[in-house]
Amino acid sequence: MIEILTIGDELLSGRTLDENSRFIAATLHEHGFVVSRITSVGDAVTDISRALQQRLPDTRCMVVTGGLGPTEDDRTAQAAAAAFGKDLMLSADALAAMEYKYKTFGRRMPEAAKKQAILPAESSIIPNPIGTACGFCITQQGVSFLFLPGVPEEVRAMMQEFVLNHLRTLWGSPACVVNKTLKVFGLWESEIHERLAGHLPDSSIVAVGYYPQYPEISIKISGRGTDAALVHPEVACFENIIFQRIGEYVYATSGESLEEVVGTLLIKNRATLAVAESCTGGLIMHRLTNVPGSSAYLERGFIVYSNRAKQELLSVPEEIIREHGAVSEQVARSMALGAKKHAGTTYGLAVTGIAGPSGGSVEKPVGTVYIGIATDNRCDVRHYHFSGTREKIKTMTAQVALNLLRQFILAA
Repeated sequence: MIEILTIGDELLSGRTLDENSRFIAATLHEHGFVVSRITSVGDAVTDISRALQQRLPDTRCMVVTGGLGPTEDDRTAQAAAAAFGKDLMLSADALAAMEYKYKTFGRRMPEAAKKQAILPAESSIIPNPIGTACGFCITQQGVSFLFLPGVPEEVRAMMQEFVLNHLRTLWGSPACVVNKTLKVFGLWESEIHERLAGHLPDSSIVAVGYYPQYPEISIKISGRGTDAALVHPEVACFENIIFQRIGEYVYATSGESLEEVVGTLLIKNRATLAVAESCTGGLIMHRLTNVPGSSAYLERGFIVYSNRAKQELLSVPEEIIREHGAVSEQVARSMALGAKKHAGTTYGLAVTGIAGPSGGSVEKPVGTVYIGIATDNRCDVRHYHFSGTREKIKTMTAQVALNLLRQFILAA
């Protein structure tokens, strides 16, 4: 059994979201290790020491994050020494690793940073692939304690580079684990459950979980057993049933983002894209450019928030805006065609709408959105009404636009 302990007053006050425990637990689960408890404490030495000592009886490893920095409120090493009855000592290995990192980064190591090399006696360092401060490992009463910095990027790197290998060394590879993540958009969690209820078989080796992250749902199929020949077919069986029931709403089968799926389709079809955004203000372009290599298919984006911008950059006729309004089917169509024409791309994608909280009317309330997609011989425009905050309306608009583009490409 493994416990996770995250440290920091900022976690208890709510100032900082605890990304580390979520990532560590998900990573361990994905690799077949069982997490029995997650705990968060503040920066007080007594609280940290107590959490280290009051572990569950079956715990054989505790992964600890936070409190390894150079400032006065970074007290994890001190608390670990107190909890285990160890002296604090300057670790030559940790100091040498830090000096090397600072030299690599072309920076002078501050004197205060040496505090990060003062560790409990009999501990060994955990290399930090991307940061300056090492973690450290110490074994006490048969329990392996792994102390990592609190910076999420460093935790992710150290989990992959050290922690997983350390656990395999301690316990060997766990039982056969098969994980499948299906990304679903267009159905809420309750609707998915309703469509799948009574159709998934009872299984002792496969579990299905639903994980909403607005505006989509991830369905995680997890198989675990001693015989791979049984686990893989069982997971495949669950996946097939889910596809039979809600396949039209599944846009990814390996956990890819919607923008990654769209990019893959554009590359496969040797197609290019230009995007014109009004109410989303660049959110669609932001998502598309988050994908490495998106320059292979994404030609340009137009942020046309004002009527003037729509006219000057996309050649939207002034009379169309005057007659129908900037948020209209006609303007969305003209924006999509204009983006495609000016960029010389295969597709033009355009959105215009009212994100709120003001600006709506009886005819066009807040949440009114038009999305247009143009190709050489076709231009489709869809009308929607989304609800929620300004941020949610923008998020949903971008998601629906990308999903429409995905469906448009598949149907071509």
